Amino acid sequence: MSRAKKIPVKLTSLLSFIFFFSGFAALMYQVAWQRLLTVYYGVGSVSITLIVSVYMLGLGLGALSGGFLTERSKNKIILYFIVELLIGCFGLISLPFLDFLGRYTAGSSYLLSFFYMFLFLSIPTFLMGITLPLLTKIFNNITSNFLETVSFLYFINTIGAAVGAVFASYVIISFWGLDNAVFCAVAINFILALLILYARFFPVIQEKTLTFVRQEDNEAILGRVAYLLVVVTGFMAIGYEIVWFRVVEILVKSSPYAFSSVLFVYLSGIALGSFGMNSFLKKNKYLDKKSLFFFLQFLIGFIVIAIITGYYYLTKFTPLGIFTRTSFSNIIHPQLIFPSTISLGSFLRDVYLLFDVFLWPFLFVFIPTIIMGASFPLISSLALSQKDKEGKTIGTVYFFNITGNVLGGIFTGFLFLPYFGTEITLLVFSLIGVLFIFFVKRFAGIELHVNKRIAVVLALLIVSVLFFPKKGQLYEIMHISPEKFEKYLEEGRDGVIMTYKHNDEILNFINGLSHGGRPDYQNFHWVLEAVSYAPKAENILIIGYGTGSVTEAVLKIESVKAVTVVELNGELMTNLKKMSFFKEMLADKRINLIIDDGRRFLLRSDEKFDMVFMDPIRPMTAYSNNIYSLEFFNLVKQHLREDSIFMLYTHNNEVIIKTLISSMNHIKAYTRFMLTSKMPLLFHKEQREHFLEKLSTVEREAVSEKVSKETMYDNKDKDLEYFKKTLARYPVNHDWKPVAEYYIGSKFRKYNQPAIK
Repeated sequence: MSRAKKIPVKLTSLLSFIFFFSGFAALMYQVAWQRLLTVYYGVGSVSITLIVSVYMLGLGLGALSGGFLTERSKNKIILYFIVELLIGCFGLISLPFLDFLGRYTAGSSYLLSFFYMFLFLSIPTFLMGITLPLLTKIFNNITSNFLETVSFLYFINTIGAAVGAVFASYVIISFWGLDNAVFCAVAINFILALLILYARFFPVIQEKTLTFVRQEDNEAILGRVAYLLVVVTGFMAIGYEIVWFRVVEILVKSSPYAFSSVLFVYLSGIALGSFGMNSFLKKNKYLDKKSLFFFLQFLIGFIVIAIITGYYYLTKFTPLGIFTRTSFSNIIHPQLIFPSTISLGSFLRDVYLLFDVFLWPFLFVFIPTIIMGASFPLISSLALSQKDKEGKTIGTVYFFNITGNVLGGIFTGFLFLPYFGTEITLLVFSLIGVLFIFFVKRFAGIELHVNKRIAVVLALLIVSVLFFPKKGQLYEIMHISPEKFEKYLEEGRDGVIMTYKHNDEILNFINGLSHGGRPDYQNFHWVLEAVSYAPKAENILIIGYGTGSVTEAVLKIESVKAVTVVELNGELMTNLKKMSFFKEMLADKRINLIIDDGRRFLLRSDEKFDMVFMDPIRPMTAYSNNIYSLEFFNLVKQHLREDSIFMLYTHNNEVIIKTLISSMNHIKAYTRFMLTSKMPLLFHKEQREHFLEKLSTVEREAVSEKVSKETMYDNKDKDLEYFKKTLARYPVNHDWKPVAEYYIGSKFRKYNQPAIK
């Protein structure tokens, strides 16, 4: 092989390596920045949608501008070097910048929050968006094959992004925190910038030696019509992703690793589809590309219908339902704790629970995304009306694709899911995809007459209406349903609520996780202990409603004048109000119900409370660290008077206990919960007796039983040094170090010991 041929091979290998790790770093930033922004602007559905929309908007604008900039730049490799360097520079200052911005703007209205998020994310995402059209122009000047270039670059960048998403959450964040995930991405950017600068010295990359070879492709093109099509397909692609994430989230119990796991499978499918399209067309050179594109959209709709329908009936009527029941019955995903005595059955179960956070996305997501990925380079080539405007074309296609993504995210999250639910939304998306068959006049040498196309669409429509799961049925088979219980299901923008009721017994699930139940007298015990040490109990704050046991108990305190209940999930309250008991309780004039993130509420409020109660979410659930970090406990402290009481259910989690005592001055510790205050806790016997008098005989007996079984650390709890010594080996949760939430790292640390007994 001549030296002239070796140089392009070495150069394309180097550029491929650079673009892989460019995507890798970009997703590390996305996972870390998206998580950090929730600390200041909330974890509700509105906040999350705004964060994702701003991120994608920046990418789209960057791609559009990058396309035009690429065509006008005389020194593209230097431009690429500058872009990569600037991304790294912003990453380096992003944490202090966000800390400064958040300190003065946290808890703002959603409109202002959108502006502040855009202020933070617009620069780096704009720069990231430039890279695809820029590298496409550089790469295509070497390969002289636009479709092959887009197919390969989209593959290499997206597969890098998929690996980066998993590496960020499972490794860097879990072991070293969100801040170090950002710094790791910064280091990658700087190394890549140096490699890009090195690539400048390859003779073929220098602008004076570049010559463009036109594609030998006289096939009809779509031109600007392609931009409209990518808006539609981009809309449905992100809509599918949101619905798929909700379905998987129910099965893996809102795992903090669910987002990156779904993203890994989603992006891997996109990447493999993009890579495979070029190989497919090489073997089928005479295939009509326009018909192929429309057929792929039809195929996506058909496959989604088949997967969802198959999953529903196989789960409901066959032994395969054991996979759903096994995932749903386990709280932690991935499950890393193995029993000391292992039977074959338990071993297989534990192996399954170790990987089911990936297996469910593979079932629902992988095959459709392969086809989505194959569609991108295909539609890009059909949009190339000016053969020497590759950068502009790919930038514009990517921009309109992102535009569809943003619109799809907003409409799916705020309109389709709340009003139509998962099943109808998926069916509508699928049937829209099926309609693309009308544009396939000829495929693989077979003439598809209009009558045949109508017959296919009608057949699928009839089958879907008859057999596709109806509204709510998908989630009914996921939840383990007790016999003789009435079912109450509510789905909306904040998730899925399933509540079971039989007489006075209630079981409640929020996004697959058990949250509250009745009767639950341990909550009455919490209130009893808190009121026994609270010199004043007039203004109460409860973060997390559950099924209202704490609220019910607090309302029994004679002196209570106002109870502020902050609940993140609006659908929970809508579902519970279908039952007369909750409707009557929440009608109490002393209750002020606020649907919001507890942290966001405290950031916006200056009010101080006599007692604060918290048992909102498990510490190993996604976003839980926002209300279990040292910074959050310090925020709660600001809303306590000197003698106020803060009650926290600690879940026997040493990290949570260590974090709490690192913030609060005085504690009284019990087996499962803690009372804290700024001042020494003094016992008020009269208040305790008054509260007990308000309880029914059944409630009083149940609470007395809880008191007799509950261990209180007498004497030791008066001295924080006892706990500090006992918990010395455990870390503290910080906003940037979510140790308890991203628990995998802690399982491999020496401080992972059994809970305090």
